Amino acid sequence: MKKLISIMLILSLAMTVFIGCGTKNEDDKKTDTNNTQENDTAADEKVTFEFWHGYSADKAEVLDEFITEYEKANPNVKVNAKFVAAGGEMLQKVQAAIISDTLPDMLWGYPTWTGVLESSGKLVEIETLMDEEYKKDIPEGLLNAGKYDEKIYSVPIEAGTLYMIYNKDMFDEAGITEVPTTWDELYDVAKKLTNDEHKGIWLPIALNERTTWTWECFLWQNGQDLLSPDYKEITFNNEKGLEALQTYTKFITDGVAPLTVGQDPFIDKDVAIIYGTQGAANAYIKKYNMNVGVAMLPGKEKLATGLGSNHYFLFNNDEKKEKAAFDFIKWMTTGDTNASWAMKSGYLPVSVSGRESEKYQEFGIENPHYIEAAKALAYGVARPPIEEYPKLSDLIAATIEKIAYGSLTPEEGMDEIVKGAKNIFSN
Repeated sequence: MKKLISIMLILSLAMTVFIGCGTKNEDDKKTDTNNTQENDTAADEKVTFEFWHGYSADKAEVLDEFITEYEKANPNVKVNAKFVAAGGEMLQKVQAAIISDTLPDMLWGYPTWTGVLESSGKLVEIETLMDEEYKKDIPEGLLNAGKYDEKIYSVPIEAGTLYMIYNKDMFDEAGITEVPTTWDELYDVAKKLTNDEHKGIWLPIALNERTTWTWECFLWQNGQDLLSPDYKEITFNNEKGLEALQTYTKFITDGVAPLTVGQDPFIDKDVAIIYGTQGAANAYIKKYNMNVGVAMLPGKEKLATGLGSNHYFLFNNDEKKEKAAFDFIKWMTTGDTNASWAMKSGYLPVSVSGRESEKYQEFGIENPHYIEAAKALAYGVARPPIEEYPKLSDLIAATIEKIAYGSLTPEEGMDEIVKGAKNIFSN
């Protein structure tokens, strides 16, 4: 009986609301009830995804500004971004999260982690979410940086590239009016720039990744790849690979590049040319007030340069979160948003639409060194996204140092690399 009375009361209230005969207080109650229902519905539909990153405090603050803007335009999405760790420590945290099944929905990290993350079975093949227009908007080299086993698993958010940075005053003093565009021209220019006060060019020989990364540019420019498509063996044990090793070390052994240098030979004016990133060029120009020019790296068979990039990954925790996170990724990596992020973070736009946006072109009028670096992305080559790469890099850098100091010939150095690489890839 009570149930019947309740139903009748509800029907009576519904009829009263429908014909508009309720009192003012009843109308207010009706509005409040409807608003509550709408809010409940919105709350049910709202998607919150967790985003781990390793940004420094200043960049994290800028990121928060972008997230606020995105959430304002997409009120049913909440981006829960948090700093977790930087560099290699982040990968350790993610590996621990794989074991404990506490992975975030979205991750900021390095493309060299891809092989490790893919082996977990938790990584989303992000290519399945990308349309052709979006793929074409990202330079091929940057897309390849996110590839593993011929599948795209990550999307770049920040990019940097090596290009030639040169001291204009030293060029003028040596009577050099054109920047070199080939290896032969580079050697001739470096020789003319070498005198008692400074050397022509700096090519690193220290036991670190910068040495290998710089040398790889010579390898790629000579039409060679570092590894086979399956990442199981080196592919430069040939005449062209040896020529890249010979050419790189010839600058040093012939005395047009210094054998030892200080912290930054370009700032110290110990060299006239350096291979560096847009960030380095910006510091030389803005911080040190140097008269600096920039240009694409000289080539041999083709133009090529090394890419450095940070990427976004997705984990397959929840389909709705995956979709929302990818929408945020696409927003961050295209058009004006990508241009704004690049301008504020100091990196380069990762998309053509970002680079060619009116906003970035206006920025380029005051900062042409960024525009030239962005153009170089079209010739960028990514390093292998595998666990073994750091060991191979160490091997190559150590060999270059030995050749530079005369303890090995380039031919002996190549033999050493081949032998060491077999050990690396057989374990």
